[in-house]
Amino acid sequence: MGKAVNLYPVIPAIRTEKDIEEALASPSTLVFLLTGNVVNIEEMVYKLKKENKEVFVHIDLVKGLSFDKCSLEFLKDVVGADGIISTHISLLKAARKLGLKIIQRVFLVDSGALESGLVQAKDLEPDFLEILPGIIPEIIEEISNRYSGNIIAGGLVRKKEQIFAALKAGAKAISTSCKDLWKIL
Repeated sequence: MGKAVNLYPVIPAIRTEKDIEEALASPSTLVFLLTGNVVNIEEMVYKLKKENKEVFVHIDLVKGLSFDKCSLEFLKDVVGADGIISTHISLLKAARKLGLKIIQRVFLVDSGALESGLVQAKDLEPDFLEILPGIIPEIIEEISNRYSGNIIAGGLVRKKEQIFAALKAGAKAISTSCKDLWKIL
């Protein structure tokens, strides 16, 4: 936890298969795949990996996968994903044991969610903690002051100013599905 990373500050969050081409043109080496199903996920990951992108699959959003070790093994060994994104702590722990990188996603709906998310992150030590929504600089700064790991701000990021505010507040990067921002910096 807390090891420094050097990321392009805007990570493409791919919501549709047709967005892959634009994500490939992004300077980011890291991409989030927030779509897919058991039929097409392997092909989508292959396209991205072929162009030297590190691919994190949001397992909670892939249709046809269950939240179990077999699905994780499928994503790692068959699909070739580098890591997963999830809100499910037990799934993230199992993924880590298999050698996948992990991104813990925390939805900051209230103070309780903030506190439990930080406790879980300190215990889990994910490669990245993604906080949503990512447009509240005061909360990003608070988390950055209380958590020594790498923070990604995501959700509702639609303007360049929001990117700069999140980065200034302590986020290492932001994730967004807003394609206009993928090459902004």
